[in-house]
Amino acid sequence: MFSALKGLTFDDVVLVPGYNGIKSRQLVTTDVTLKGRNFSLPIISSNMDTITEDGMANTIGGLGGMAILHRFLTIDQNVALFNKIQFKDATGISIGIGEDGLMRAEALVAAGASIICVDVAHGHSKEVNRTIKALRQKYHDNILIIAGNVATYAGADYLAAAGADAIKVGIGSGSVCTTRVKTGFGVPQLTALHDCRQVDRVLISDGGIRFPSDAVKALAAGADFVMLGGMLAGTDETPGQVLEGTREDGTKVKFKRFRGMASKEAQDDFMGGMADWKTAEGVAIEVPSRGPVKNVIQDLMGGIRSGMTYCGAATIKDLQRKAQFLEVTQAGRVEGSPHAVGRLTH
Repeated sequence: MFSALKGLTFDDVVLVPGYNGIKSRQLVTTDVTLKGRNFSLPIISSNMDTITEDGMANTIGGLGGMAILHRFLTIDQNVALFNKIQFKDATGISIGIGEDGLMRAEALVAAGASIICVDVAHGHSKEVNRTIKALRQKYHDNILIIAGNVATYAGADYLAAAGADAIKVGIGSGSVCTTRVKTGFGVPQLTALHDCRQVDRVLISDGGIRFPSDAVKALAAGADFVMLGGMLAGTDETPGQVLEGTREDGTKVKFKRFRGMASKEAQDDFMGGMADWKTAEGVAIEVPSRGPVKNVIQDLMGGIRSGMTYCGAATIKDLQRKAQFLEVTQAGRVEGSPHAVGRLTH
């Protein structure tokens, strides 16, 4: 009944240093090619309503990454939003399943979109398969199809067979996701990536990235891109107003709202409320304002480049080939994080 396999996530492992013949971390390349398109950054901003609209898409696209717009607005609003994007070739649009999703895709492809993300919480499903096949039949190879989410080899293989070019991996690993708490289902993200990498498709690691080290581990485990939600929350380019609140100690703080798309708050805004047969699988939180997103990306990319040189990897494919993972204990995790007891005062 129970599998003997162990599910591992980012905190459970470290990468073992190896020989480095690269003169400088400036010389590594983080380029990723996806169906003839080159991205200099292996980063995608998440298709959440509090993360990616035109401001985020223009910034991430300008930096060399990809952005995916959320779908929680009318089709006309979606088209108007897409028309504000400068880097259309680096911006994807999200759709759901069935006729509604195909109608949204038709309108946005007519507006110039060519990256379509079939976005469902549980992507290993018949309706996702049907939607991918319908897109492929209508647009042939003229569009790039991203589909997800899955967390197993079987799920990834199913989407690949349907015609997906890239696959989003991650169930229950997002910072504002409660799927595992509510349903008990999911796979720790490192193990999910390791299983899905057996499928010959571009993989997007969606969820669980909190530090640059997590991104390095995700790429080493088989991801071609990392999708960021929580890491980008609160930055200037995210949608929503900057609000002001007061901490318990009386200090004022500016913040933005960040929420999972399966949260009660999102369901209330976009679905007319939570149906009585459903439960929320996400939460809404307040995130302190964090300034320009480019600062977050710069820190993240610095960690990725440095991490690549620790095993002598000139490319992401080199990193995946050379990476050696070592499982660590709780004591090892503590040792590997800042743990100074205090500091002297002068």
